[in-house]
Amino acid sequence: MPNVQMTKSINVSDIKSRQIFWDLTDASKLQAEYDADDKLSYLETASLDVLIKIFHEYRFFIKYFISDLGILMFKAPFGQFKCMIAEIAVDELGKTPDRTHLKLWDDFLISLGDNPKSLEQSRHPENIALLEDLRRLMLEESFFYGVGLRGMGAECLCQVYLSSAYKRLLKNPNIQAMKDNINWVFWDIHTGEEDIEHGELVRNSIDDMLQVDESGLRPLAEGYIRAKENWEEFWSNLYDTYNLT
Repeated sequence: MPNVQMTKSINVSDIKSRQIFWDLTDASKLQAEYDADDKLSYLETASLDVLIKIFHEYRFFIKYFISDLGILMFKAPFGQFKCMIAEIAVDELGKTPDRTHLKLWDDFLISLGDNPKSLEQSRHPENIALLEDLRRLMLEESFFYGVGLRGMGAECLCQVYLSSAYKRLLKNPNIQAMKDNINWVFWDIHTGEEDIEHGELVRNSIDDMLQVDESGLRPLAEGYIRAKENWEEFWSNLYDTYNLT
């Protein structure tokens, strides 16, 4: 089992091989699982109003992520990784506008009781600033940095949190009372085999690139660490606002 403490203090200069990097990310994912289970426990008891406000803000993470995948695909060299990111982007966008994952999330929000006329209005400008910073880094930093930032940071960490959120959410009495009237399509996709498959595809494709060019290790790790910090700050802002910490 990876050493969970590795995620507490990461020294990028110590990452000198692919194996060390994957040991690091395995430990980081394991830590994220512990953190998610602890931090998301409030979902079991939160009021419906708070649930709507929390999930309303997460839609902006989804919206930015889909577009950032396009930037990553543009910057990727021709090869397997570029094709793989294109496939994930197609999955996220859906084959028709009503199947894009952002639309599926909005369907979930509306079924909870969110106002469809205010879906584009964020109540947390500090989180929009975080997402804009990710967008800037995607454009300005190197390809491998972007892979760590969005190819790994969002795709892998997000899946861990969504799985934990889903388990907690189902135990909430408010959700249980209206469970049959909630649109669960987004959750069916993101807590199932498709998201697990995405994570495996990302890892395998990155490892193939590193076998050819290990100089990408450092920026890859730097991007991944920045993504983790950004993700934690995004959610901390919400925890603090709704007194969930």
